[in-house]
Amino acid sequence: MNFTLTTDVGDVDILGDVTGMGAYEQIVAFSEDIEVFEVSCKVLTLEGLIKAKRAVGRAKDLKLLPELEALLEIRKAEKKT
Repeated sequence: MNFTLTTDVGDVDILGDVTGMGAYEQIVAFSEDIEVFEVSCKVLTLEGLIKAKRAVGRAKDLKLLPELEALLEIRKAEKKT
């Protein structure tokens, strides 16, 4: 259900199921639409990405959590101003 595509601009993960979040219907609540090469795509929000990485619990995912959480705080602060 999950694929990683290697492209000229980097790896792209296409997930049919996200550990700790469930299937597509549950994941949509933690997604936002962005445009990639003129195609609209749903991607995890920072909140969703943090939740997924915490649920997976791999060392490489847990290592990124402080940075992702700091980015989330920056976004929240920017919305207040």
